[in-house]
Amino acid sequence: MNKKSLCEKGCFLLVVSLFANASYAQEWLEGVYINQEKDSLMEEVVFCKDGKAYAGMSPRNYEMTTKNDERFVVLKSNGVFTFKVSDDSKELFPVDSFTKNWFTEKTLLLDSDRKDTCR
Repeated sequence: MNKKSLCEKGCFLLVVSLFANASYAQEWLEGVYINQEKDSLMEEVVFCKDGKAYAGMSPRNYEMTTKNDERFVVLKSNGVFTFKVSDDSKELFPVDSFTKNWFTEKTLLLDSDRKDTCR
């Protein structure tokens, strides 16, 4: 195999790799999600782009993950809280005992009227 052919194949693989990564780009949550458990210490979470959030009146970070074709949001806020994201992204369901014990046993619902930001 000559150098030109090797370079062409390498360039092709690089372009394909970049395209594949772009097509699986991070899909962030945005908006204010209200805790449906009224006596919880965490009343709401504001999710913004780039993994930024506000929970408990403090700036936090979060990440989106996918497992078995289901989307999850992992909020890092004095512990790691994990929620399953509904198909329409309007409801978050607690998935583990830590989240249920320390955040909520109920769901978080998107309040589409609120326009809070993470600034």
